[in-house]
Amino acid sequence: MEGIIVLGHGSRAAVDEANLFLERVAAEIAKIFPGARVEPAWMNPRAARQNLAGAAAKLVAAGARKVVVTPVFLTDGLHIRKDIPEEIAALSSAHPGVEFVLTRHIGFDPRIVAIVAERIAEVRDGVSR
Repeated sequence: MEGIIVLGHGSRAAVDEANLFLERVAAEIAKIFPGARVEPAWMNPRAARQNLAGAAAKLVAAGARKVVVTPVFLTDGLHIRKDIPEEIAALSSAHPGVEFVLTRHIGFDPRIVAIVAERIAEVRDGVSR
C-alpha cells in the first residue's frame, strides 16, 4: 500500500482556516489516488494538528511501504530546503524498509497566475464571493 502525506504549514488553532484547507486538499488527493492512503500533516506545532512523524507512523502502521510526501508550499523556503528533508531522513532511519520520497513544492505555476487574475477580475467587475 502506498501512503501520501499532504504537508502544509498550518496555523494556530484559533486561525483554523489554514488547517481546514489542508484537510480539504488531502481529501481531494485521496479521490484522485484511490489506491493510496492519504494523511494530512502540519509543520507548525502551534496548529495543534498531526505532524509529519505522526502521519508517517499512521501510514507505516497501516502497511505502507512507500510514502510520498508532498509539500503544499508555494516557495522554496527553510522548510523545503532544510526542515522537511531532515525530517524525512529521520523517518527513513526510524522506519527501515519504508521508502520516503519528497515531491517538489508548488513553486511558480501559470495556473496560480490565472487564479490570482480571476480574483482581481472579480473585484474589478464587482463580483463578490
